[in-house]
Amino acid sequence: MPNHRTAIVTGGSGGIGSEICKRLARDRYRVVVHYLNDHEAAETVVREITDCGGVASARCADITEEDAIKHMFDSVLSDFGSLDVLVANAGIGGSCPIEQVDLSDFKRLVSVNLVGTFLTLRGAARRLSDCGRLIFISSQLAERPRMGTGTYSATKAGIDAMLVSMSHELGARGITVNSVRPGATEPGMFAGSTEERKELFRNLSPFKRLGHPNDIAAVVSFLASDDAAWVTGQHIRADGGASN
Repeated sequence: MPNHRTAIVTGGSGGIGSEICKRLARDRYRVVVHYLNDHEAAETVVREITDCGGVASARCADITEEDAIKHMFDSVLSDFGSLDVLVANAGIGGSCPIEQVDLSDFKRLVSVNLVGTFLTLRGAARRLSDCGRLIFISSQLAERPRMGTGTYSATKAGIDAMLVSMSHELGARGITVNSVRPGATEPGMFAGSTEERKELFRNLSPFKRLGHPNDIAAVVSFLASDDAAWVTGQHIRADGGASN
């Protein structure tokens, strides 16, 4: 089957984002690997896809800049002719008790995770083909914040709320709008962690393991597919059944 549908994955150069890019390429999407700073990593993902017979290209854009987002979308439409799936994965993390949060750090978190994601989703909504897909990579912490995650959790929960409204706004065009809420996933959130900390999070899941990027990519693959046409306005937990 020829590649005829196009997907953009923001933050696609590493971690969960890169695995999503590769999974969508296997699903026969033409994949746009978005990145901000790491051009080499993005091109590595592109090569891995093209070496397997897929179609991919990299795009650099600061998602907090309206003009940069517009240019990215316009260039994708110019090159590929359509936009069928947008996976809003780009974002930054942070862990700190509220009373210790520096205002500049909070503003940066809001700028990227809220404003940047808003600009991305708005731009995609204006350009998506009918029956397209908007998918946001949220977090289990949007639903169940833990100590020190208040500001980060708030940014994820804010976009999750926005998506429910968008699902009603875009439903007449057959566009589905959903988020995926990963739980504890390695290696990303466990870089430099002790084995004791990893074991703590493993034990939260009935499977007694941490999540992997391909676990999240599999859920995205389903939400991007035709089989998910009746699923919208939902926040899908992909956390291995982790308990509080």
